[in-house]
Amino acid sequence: MQKDQYEIIIGIVLATVVFLFVGFFLIVIILYFNNRKKIHLREKEALQAAYQHELLTTRLEIQEETFKTISQEIHDNIGQALSFVKLNINTVDVYDPEATKEKLLESKNQLSQTIQDLRDIAKSLNPDFITELGLTGAVEQQLQLMQKSGAYQTSLSITGNEYKNQLQQELVIFRIIQELLNNIVKHAEATIVEVVMDYQPEKLTITVKDNGKGFDAFNESNTNKGLGLPNMLNRMSLINGQIAINSTPGNGTIAIVELPRQTVKI
Repeated sequence: MQKDQYEIIIGIVLATVVFLFVGFFLIVIILYFNNRKKIHLREKEALQAAYQHELLTTRLEIQEETFKTISQEIHDNIGQALSFVKLNINTVDVYDPEATKEKLLESKNQLSQTIQDLRDIAKSLNPDFITELGLTGAVEQQLQLMQKSGAYQTSLSITGNEYKNQLQQELVIFRIIQELLNNIVKHAEATIVEVVMDYQPEKLTITVKDNGKGFDAFNESNTNKGLGLPNMLNRMSLINGQIAINSTPGNGTIAIVELPRQTVKI
């Protein structure tokens, strides 16, 4: 009888130990996962803060670059056009009706073009111009400004069925295209710039190609020097995209930007 009681007591003790061990183990697991959850939330908050910071920086850079472009456009084109109109008016000879009529017609046409140019500039000043123009329209506008400088022959090809991504993503993409075009102006010594926007069902692929002097893309110092590639890579990673730049000396440069259509919203 005592033996049975002893075995029962031993069983109760063992069951209690097992129960306490399991309970302790469950508590440890709960604490571990709660801690991991807190770490994950902190990481997510940090990622959101970094994303918002990059987005704000992108917007400011786009505005700054737009202001530079507008300033250059006013100086080089608008000012020149108005000077031409002023010269025409100042040289009008009221005693030569035919010549006067021709000069006034030229001035009228020039003023009409200048007004249209100013309207285009006004659109660029709109902070939501990408919403209004769309990504393709915004890129096309940039290429038109390059073409108007007289130094470049530009082209834009759009393939596939065009669609919109999130506005934040399109702002980042536009800024990167803007930076690639700036690099061409600053470094490439190119005369031809070609952009292809391929809207595939699963992703958007944008190719920017020039016929400039190129560089050694395998030399990391050459790739990073003045081209802002690390910043582009960082921004593309924030929107789950990719960018690659291929170039060799004397053979121009090709930049390929890819953005998945279905991206994770941060």
